[in-house]
Amino acid sequence: MLKFSDARNFGRTFTGLALIAGPLVFLIAQIVSPDVDNDNKLTELNDIAAHKGTYLFGGILFLLGGAILLGASIGLIHLFRDRRVTLGQVAAVLLALGSAATFAFYTFVVVEYEMVNQPGLDRAQMAKFLHESNEAASGLPIFILFIVGIVIGLILLAIAAWRRRVVPPLAALVILVGGVIAFFSPGKAVGVVDFVILLVGVGGVGTAVPFTPGHQ
Repeated sequence: MLKFSDARNFGRTFTGLALIAGPLVFLIAQIVSPDVDNDNKLTELNDIAAHKGTYLFGGILFLLGGAILLGASIGLIHLFRDRRVTLGQVAAVLLALGSAATFAFYTFVVVEYEMVNQPGLDRAQMAKFLHESNEAASGLPIFILFIVGIVIGLILLAIAAWRRRVVPPLAALVILVGGVIAFFSPGKAVGVVDFVILLVGVGGVGTAVPFTPGHQ
């Protein structure tokens, strides 16, 4: 239970709950979001137009999941605190940066949603614009930030949690596998599987956080 009168209890409990809730919200978002064709931009826009409500709702849930995971990452920085900077703190900072990148992804969701929601727009031209903008290098920093933050951050978290004995070795392996799959997940089905894996692995860290020895 969250105890506002006990800062240590509040921080640990909040971190644990956020580590469970973040992957759970991501999983729900992946399930409710329509399966759009990301290779053909015109088909992608047509798919979004056919499922506008769930596409936008899924985007909002992804945004919420990112915000929750960002809060959890800050808690992990305190959990892994020691006299020197620890691997767990590095992992938590990377996860925080990767979580922040999901805010930018929501902007992409809004842009695509409005491309099919606003009347009078030439959808073929909008698809061409999407294709050209995706090929441009200007948006690459956001994707690099996400990959480095989430994928590498999860891998380092798995190692740190195992070394700190926050979770059993098998649970740490599950987190590591989830981080690797996050890099390669090409579609809805694989994404759902990945978030289930992360819910088990990262959620396992969440359940252990309130009972983990540390300086928080």
